[in-house]
Amino acid sequence: RRPPRSTPKPSSAASDVYKRQVSTQSTWDSRYKMIRSLRSLVPRAKVLATRDFHLHEYQSKDIMREFGVTVQKGGIALTPEEAFKVAEPLNPKGGLIVKAQVHAGGRGKGHLTSGLQGGVQICKTPAEVAKYTKEMLGYNLITKQTKAEGLPVKAVLIHEGIDINRQIYLGLLMDRKYGGPVILASKNGGMDIEDVAKNHPESIMIEPVSISKGLGPEQAAKIVDKLEFANEKQRTQAIEQLQKLYKMFIGLDATQVEINPWAVTPDDDVYCVDAKLLIDDSASFRQQKYLKMKKSSLASEDVDPNEEKAEQIGINYVGLNGNIGCMVNGAGLAMSTMDIIKLKGGEPANFLDVGGGASAKQVKSAFEILTSHPQVKAILVNIFGGIMRGDIIAEGIVSACKAVELKVPLVVRLTGTNSQEGMAMLEKFTKETHGKYNIITANDLDDAATKAVKCLKQIDHATEYTSKLQYLSLIHI
Repeated sequence: RRPPRSTPKPSSAASDVYKRQVSTQSTWDSRYKMIRSLRSLVPRAKVLATRDFHLHEYQSKDIMREFGVTVQKGGIALTPEEAFKVAEPLNPKGGLIVKAQVHAGGRGKGHLTSGLQGGVQICKTPAEVAKYTKEMLGYNLITKQTKAEGLPVKAVLIHEGIDINRQIYLGLLMDRKYGGPVILASKNGGMDIEDVAKNHPESIMIEPVSISKGLGPEQAAKIVDKLEFANEKQRTQAIEQLQKLYKMFIGLDATQVEINPWAVTPDDDVYCVDAKLLIDDSASFRQQKYLKMKKSSLASEDVDPNEEKAEQIGINYVGLNGNIGCMVNGAGLAMSTMDIIKLKGGEPANFLDVGGGASAKQVKSAFEILTSHPQVKAILVNIFGGIMRGDIIAEGIVSACKAVELKVPLVVRLTGTNSQEGMAMLEKFTKETHGKYNIITANDLDDAATKAVKCLKQIDHATEYTSKLQYLSLIHI
């Protein structure tokens, strides 16, 4: 296993780094250092291999209560009647808050298809809570972070409001630059952190935390003191809550915990008013309790069933709105393939990375996912064979064509390990099936993208021609 990666020092030229390191290649350590130094000269794509599962605010607050973090009293409601019952025992002194439960930021500034302005409403009575709930449930909430049609609201969170004297932003996240946990905080809370970074960058504090030592009371106090809490009661609560939040962050294998605002009341109590929690998918085997919580969510889940199927078979898939299905090995190559399709005038229908060691069975399953996309009119396979062998890909393609009865054109580009054998298998299969499957081979990625887009144009032309014939036939009749 390679040693932990640290931030490399910049170098003036790649050749200088290479000359310094080439003489010490006898050991693994020296080879690793050389590669690391060379990497520092190359701009890296901002594409992360991690995936997270999101929990709704009501779920995040339930978890925070488990860890002893201070949040308002409240509960979830699926009907206006339930909302009334949840609101009845709550203290209305600071207002009763109704929040639409969808995976999107900017809910308070959004609008619903019912005509209601704002997915967050402050009410005075349980009856008013029920009224606003009725205007949210069953409608779509549209915010700056949703698609144009918005997201369906299936549940609302009802909780006590609190009077707020001060709002602070607090975030805990895993950061690659620092190689571990980082606490992000700002005195300017209650607004989007992106706006704070743009307008008040000097107010943002970044504090790395040692993954091995954890967040001790001294470091927690250091962070809290920089946020300038007004008195000892506020300071003590803030230190305790910060440590509990960090314990939760690590215990859940979270990649992000965002509290905005972290609020101070007139009574000098500190509350986590709004919460966003992301858990690393890779830790699902350790976090089954919370994975089940997500899957059994009472609120809306904007989930593509193909993404869940891909996750089950160990491949990465994200559905898009184009019409050229892509199957590629490696995230970087997948992104490049999508870029070239766009450059040639096409639109990718998905991001699909089968990884470096996919089996023929996984390739077959990947084809089933691609062909189930309602807009796919052509498929482009782009494989660079390293660990992945071209003949394995070809075997999977042959199996998939038979299993799904492939109807759309398939453009294949294979290069690298056993690519010639793979191409030969595809050509043999095409001959044996007498052209039943429209498999087109390509010499390189540029050629493959060109051919895929050309197939689409031919299909569109044929569809248009058929429509004209049908129209003329109707006129003749």
